[in-house]
Amino acid sequence: MRFIKTVVLLLFVGLGFANAQHNISFKINGLQNGDECILAHYYADQNRIIDTANVNANGDVIFSGPDKLLNGVYIVVLPRKTYIEFIVPNDDQEFAITFDTTLAPSSKSVVGSIDNQVFFDFDKFAVSPGTRKRDLIAEFRSCENPTCKTDIRKKIKAVDKEVDDKRKELVNRYSETFTAKLLKSVLDIEIPEEINSDTTGKKYDYFRKHYWDNIDLTDDGMLRTPVFKGKLEYYIGKLVVQQPDTLIPAIDELCTRIEKGGAMELYKYVVWWNTNHHEESKMMCMDKVLLHMAKNYYCAGKCYWADSSLVGKMCEHAEKIGPTVCGAIAPNMFLADTTFARTFELHKISAPVTVVVFWDHQCGHCKKEIPKLKLMYDTMKQRGVEVYSVYTQADWEGWKEYIRANDLNWLNVMDAFNKATYREDYNIISTPQVYMLDENKTIRFKNPPAENVGRIAEIMLEEYETNKKLK
Repeated sequence: MRFIKTVVLLLFVGLGFANAQHNISFKINGLQNGDECILAHYYADQNRIIDTANVNANGDVIFSGPDKLLNGVYIVVLPRKTYIEFIVPNDDQEFAITFDTTLAPSSKSVVGSIDNQVFFDFDKFAVSPGTRKRDLIAEFRSCENPTCKTDIRKKIKAVDKEVDDKRKELVNRYSETFTAKLLKSVLDIEIPEEINSDTTGKKYDYFRKHYWDNIDLTDDGMLRTPVFKGKLEYYIGKLVVQQPDTLIPAIDELCTRIEKGGAMELYKYVVWWNTNHHEESKMMCMDKVLLHMAKNYYCAGKCYWADSSLVGKMCEHAEKIGPTVCGAIAPNMFLADTTFARTFELHKISAPVTVVVFWDHQCGHCKKEIPKLKLMYDTMKQRGVEVYSVYTQADWEGWKEYIRANDLNWLNVMDAFNKATYREDYNIISTPQVYMLDENKTIRFKNPPAENVGRIAEIMLEEYETNKKLK
């Protein structure tokens, strides 16, 4: 059994209570007088501790208080760090649950809560199909006959359908409960047969359009379940095409929908998650999404939870990264070559593809990447690929010696008179930094692995030739 991880994102967690009363008791067979139990609720993929209580002389663990608990999926953690899940609905927060330390579904019962009665009943129902599915999976792994595998797949599918049918039955019968919302949230989107068999992309379009149909985006309680974060990660991280210009409207649409529905804790989390996710992303150009989140949410006054210090930092960071996100015109540079006598302007380079690299010959990582760029340049310079190589330090002689020794026969430039602003313009914090520009000096790609620059240049050249034919 896993143990709980205390939520560290306290800024993004609500106060935890509203004006009301909760009184939830547990009779846990197998515990001793004085044993301590922990009450917590899910918060995305983490847990927030709410309270602790000890087994009293009557063998009960009671969590009680003058305030109403936030609705969602809660857990009670036992002394040996095992736990059970249960439901706290918006109303009816006075009930009694009985179970034993084996945590067997058959040991669980409840008095005073329809939500938990349904929740535990489903848990008990799922035991048999769960056991059958595990057996079938084990049989599948040991089966070498294709016919046998096909037969087992059908049986597994039938078991899954049996469980989903039970979920649907309970969702329909107890539609007003939070448990129904939880059970519905794990159901797959059903695609009409005429669309499911289509091969033109209609299936994808339908699935994406209806992806959130089974999630109640008007209920903050969905954030306090183990379901929502996974749904969000799949939607933004896989289902939506991983390009900033596609991701941005998808994020805005989701945030607007949640905000209009009034689930402000859910809205807060989705805004924060998208900001954090795209700041940490290793995919090229995702800082464009980060810029959008900063400018259109934090700096636009749409993040009510963020104090002035955080907003200030976000807006300052947006100013730094804004000029060099993908799709922007690369800031111009006027830098001298190795003779110190000639100056070359970036925007005056006539090439369908220009690779701008900021580097230092004493930088260990640069020493690994520059030879790869050199190999690419030697094979593609005749096709119109140019390299504008910017040395970022002041060891002129060492720089020129490295150029000679490694035959770097591209355009080598540097800030000879310490007047250039490229460090600020391109937010140069470390080296190497690589930008790939098209014929209009629009930034198309940022910091691709050096071994991939050639393949990306091929794609850009093909686009260039296609566009020329269309003009």
